[in-house]
Amino acid sequence: MPLVNLLCGLLETGVNQLHSLDSGAAVKRKQLNGVVVGVSLKEVNFPLYFAISEQQVDILHQFEGEPNCRIQVSLSALGKIQDNNELTNLIKTDQLEVEGDIQLVQQFAQLLTEMDIDWEEHLSHKVGDVIAHKLCYHAKSLSKESKNQFSKIEKQTALYLTEEIKLAPSALEVVYFCDQVSLLNEQTERLEQRIEKRLTNK
Repeated sequence: MPLVNLLCGLLETGVNQLHSLDSGAAVKRKQLNGVVVGVSLKEVNFPLYFAISEQQVDILHQFEGEPNCRIQVSLSALGKIQDNNELTNLIKTDQLEVEGDIQLVQQFAQLLTEMDIDWEEHLSHKVGDVIAHKLCYHAKSLSKESKNQFSKIEKQTALYLTEEIKLAPSALEVVYFCDQVSLLNEQTERLEQRIEKRLTNK
């Protein structure tokens, strides 16, 4: 399938070019030398295999053999995989399925997402220091504004779901429900103790 090979080639070139700009990529690749990770998105049945060596990352559509680990992840959860605090929650909510060593998954995610690239330094060689500084400054401002807007949209959507159309419970309703469940649990335990006491005394 030429189209699949072209896509894998483009992804592979992009990843390795970014790694050539990242001062810490070589160390991360060395830690994963010889590891093969199978990745597929839950939304798309299109597996990819990342074969990692000290020199580069090869991306394949087919792999003969068994990868060191397999990952099936939701598109929305891609950016959270490298966060150790998020992994358990992602697995519990079925946004992430892992076959193999979870530590490999974290290292692999860090290899692809945590890149230390000094864009201003690299751009300055092409367009000069002043223009490079201005471009990076505006890019950071745009990124910050985009994150703020996205956060506002998330809050407004949550309010609409909980307050307007009552599709989801509010935070207070969830707390109240949990309190009621705890109270019911305590009452049940006390009732069980009374019954057990009476049976013992007979």
